[in-house]
Amino acid sequence: MRPIVASMAVAGSCLLVASFAGADRTTVAGEPDASVRVATQDRASVPGTGAPLPRYREGGTPYDPGQSLAPYAVSRPPALDDTGGGFIESPPEYGPMRGVIFQYSTGSWPSVVRACVKALTADPNHDEIAYVVVSSQSVVNSATASFIADGVDMSKVVFIIQPTNSVWLRDYGPHFIWQDGTVAIVDSHYYPNRPLDNFVPTRLGDEDFGVPTYDMGLYYSGGNFQPGPNRSGFVTSLINLDNPASGGFDANFIAGLYQTYQGIDTLHVMPQLPFSVDGTGHIDMWMYLVDEDTVIISEFLPGSNQTAIDITNNAVPYMQALGFEVFRPKAWNSGGTHYTYTNAFRVNDRIFVPVYGTALVPGGNGSYNDEDADAMAKWQAAVGHDAQIVPIQCLSIIPAAGAIHCIVMQVPRYAESIPSACVVAPAGGDLWLVGQAETIRWNATDTDNADLATADLFYSIDDGSSWEPIVQGIADTGSFDWTIPSVAGVHARIQVVVHSTDGDVAAAISNPFRLAPGTATVYDFSSGAGVSNFGFGRQTSSWSNNVEGNLGPVDIPLTAANYLALSTSNATGGDSDPNRYISPTVSSGSESTHIFEFAIAESPEQIDEIRVLWEGYADACTQAELYVWNFALENWGDGQGQSGQNRFLDNFAGNRDEDLVGFIRSDIGDYIDADGTMVFLVYAERSGDETFHDYMSVTVKTAASCPGDIDGNGVVDGADLGTLLADWGPCDGCAADLDGNGMVDGADLGAALAAWGGCE
Repeated sequence: MRPIVASMAVAGSCLLVASFAGADRTTVAGEPDASVRVATQDRASVPGTGAPLPRYREGGTPYDPGQSLAPYAVSRPPALDDTGGGFIESPPEYGPMRGVIFQYSTGSWPSVVRACVKALTADPNHDEIAYVVVSSQSVVNSATASFIADGVDMSKVVFIIQPTNSVWLRDYGPHFIWQDGTVAIVDSHYYPNRPLDNFVPTRLGDEDFGVPTYDMGLYYSGGNFQPGPNRSGFVTSLINLDNPASGGFDANFIAGLYQTYQGIDTLHVMPQLPFSVDGTGHIDMWMYLVDEDTVIISEFLPGSNQTAIDITNNAVPYMQALGFEVFRPKAWNSGGTHYTYTNAFRVNDRIFVPVYGTALVPGGNGSYNDEDADAMAKWQAAVGHDAQIVPIQCLSIIPAAGAIHCIVMQVPRYAESIPSACVVAPAGGDLWLVGQAETIRWNATDTDNADLATADLFYSIDDGSSWEPIVQGIADTGSFDWTIPSVAGVHARIQVVVHSTDGDVAAAISNPFRLAPGTATVYDFSSGAGVSNFGFGRQTSSWSNNVEGNLGPVDIPLTAANYLALSTSNATGGDSDPNRYISPTVSSGSESTHIFEFAIAESPEQIDEIRVLWEGYADACTQAELYVWNFALENWGDGQGQSGQNRFLDNFAGNRDEDLVGFIRSDIGDYIDADGTMVFLVYAERSGDETFHDYMSVTVKTAASCPGDIDGNGVVDGADLGTLLADWGPCDGCAADLDGNGMVDGADLGAALAAWGGCE
């Protein structure tokens, strides 16, 4: 038995899995409805010219001229851990911050970035860190020289080498969340033509910050989201155009994704400024939350676009009704440029605000001095004595449709004195078999985001009443491979105890899962596959035309040579690795689509869990989605009873190999045909991109216990009956669901009573 640990914080399981009743799990459509107009920008651009990329997207920003000019809210019932994701929160920008992430390159307004970095770091009374993303060591060297020359405190600068396309880090950068008090990252989808930017959040989480990252599957830029008080969030109606009904989205579904992945219970949707006024459609170009009850809203000068005037004026009483005091600096358009003072950012007791004149910061246009003075007065009145206003010259960058909020992302600061921890895997409902290796995963955060020193791992087979050690005193790496000992229990749990360098302790306990003896059969290229029934096809024109309800939505079957290449692929490098199977490049208007069939020997009633894994990715950071065919519903789905577009087992958008993993734990007979066939689909969600395959497998797990022996002790007895009655009713994946239909019911009770007594 492990000793009692004093002064520890205890949290629950932390795996994020989206699943909404009556709504699809989402992917990114990114295509506006036919009634939507697309903005075109009459500004100097970029690709192929060597000029820096502007903030507005290639091809223009969608805009609906028929939108309502009144804000509205979409609220969902508060949910704590209804997805197995722990308690999720989005830190507001007025909360404690550890630092700020910037992107720096010599060709993308470096003077503006240097001014922000200097202002952030030079004050000896502040400890915030500037995390500066650069493309190479040579840029580190040149940036260091420029920073030192400008007076930057280099002891507060951390360089991160990652490839990018642009400076607009707010829009593509990581969305930080609190997950049971630990720092984690959510990754939304950014502009399709900027694949390096699009992958930055996942790479920062995996390689630099060392925290879990979650693919939200929603198309939105960070500048179009501001978290507020009481688990609220603010966006513009651009969110509906980027994620349209034609792609399976609606207001409730979008709000549900924000709740699951970012802890937003009420999503406030503000109208989008006309693209003739603002090329981005983002909320940060006309509104900024100063704190929990103060907001800055632009006031357009008389004679400005009337729709812009109406939108911003209508927002004032709406925000006042929510309890906010409103302050209104000026905004205007001149020469195709939208000048705004809301594109600011707060870091603890300092707020960095764009200016355009010459009186406050050199390098501007003196004709804007009066507007600058008015804005500074409004901002100071808004913050009172709680914060210092720091002006940053933005005349050079604002014609690109952004100022300084859109080139930074604040990193939240964990300010508690005791660390926090959460268990990511097992997530709950898992079946881990004796003798098999499984990976325990956890996340932990200490004061000021410091690393934890060590971790101890324990397991329980009696729902946490007692604990046995797995390993103690290991480095806090966030993962440990555990070979399951000869134990059994339907209410098993994992506990992770982390220790800080100064002696503080925190613990997290997983959701219940099952430990049992049994067998795991792996079907891959060496078994259950073959060119005649595995890896068919390569493309289709669209989901609605050729995929929906179609078991074979492909054009061209694989050749024997292509199957051999696919089955022997074992790439470790990038796109050009000769060991990787690469699908043919699909034509414009077609998605890369692959079907994988397996012949499963076990009957559905023998199976307790199916785990499917596909390793690979789609080109240019295109979202790849993994589906399973539901024979009962005759459609592709998520293995949890939902079917249709956007209801997938797993998804990923990146520029390197990743595992798409899904589990099926109930109604298993719906996914296996009478002849043992299971069929899976890998679908790339954007046309014209090839896909890169590396491995595919299906693992079938069967617990070796007779019907009714729920605790695996070799006897069907009163303890098993007690567990069955305690779990009576809907029970996805629990051991008492003996027939795997998602319910503990009379059929399960009958099976247990029929097997009463000793089991062989």
